[in-house]
Amino acid sequence: MSKRFENKIIMVTGASGGLGQQVASGLGEQGASVIALGRNEDGLSATQKHIEELGGRCLCIPFDLTHFDDYGKLFLALKDQVPHLDGLVHCAGSFDRCTPLQYIKADVFRETLDIHLTAPNMLTQIMLPLLRRADAASIVFTSCDMIEDNQNNWHAYGFAKRALGYVAAMWQGEHPDKPYRFNTLNPGRVRTELFKRAYPGLLPTEVPLAESVVPAYLALLSDDNKDLRGQTVNAVDLMANNSITH
Repeated sequence: MSKRFENKIIMVTGASGGLGQQVASGLGEQGASVIALGRNEDGLSATQKHIEELGGRCLCIPFDLTHFDDYGKLFLALKDQVPHLDGLVHCAGSFDRCTPLQYIKADVFRETLDIHLTAPNMLTQIMLPLLRRADAASIVFTSCDMIEDNQNNWHAYGFAKRALGYVAAMWQGEHPDKPYRFNTLNPGRVRTELFKRAYPGLLPTEVPLAESVVPAYLALLSDDNKDLRGQTVNAVDLMANNSITH
């Protein structure tokens, strides 16, 4: 296995389970030192164990991304022990069920926006000094099919995920000549707990495993795609363009 992320330090949110856990493991397998953020401590421990079994290194940080007052403390805890960040992958997500807009409660709407839109932006902002220390850095926002399709009943989740394409473009537009890049990746439908809750009537076996799209994240984080800046890309297209089969 190629160690193309050797000597790279990459932060992954939502790393205690689902897609984030798979991305973190994939990075660890290819030599990265992973900073894993997540709310579930048992899940984080499993992530760390798996990465270390693969020969990688992992720093696990139990962290609730909706506690915005703690972001400064997180940065202060990292700034002297982490020399730089070569990448930041936003995979954290939380979703209970699809609900028509006319029935959604305000607190649920706000919480959904916070975890899927406010948190990725604020974490990028607070980690920007560490990203600037790297020779080059890649920031990846995770979107979904709502980027292209008008799907009903997804309320704030759909709003947030569609907005992320603009988010990446805006970050890039504000840093046009810097050696870091911001992109949005649509992994498509993958088999996670969030997906099972959203589509309870769909057999899990009809949906690809989350690990099947990890190569797309690794491709977007690698120097192989350093010309992608401020773009929204689909995992299947990126893997095809990079001649990746999984």
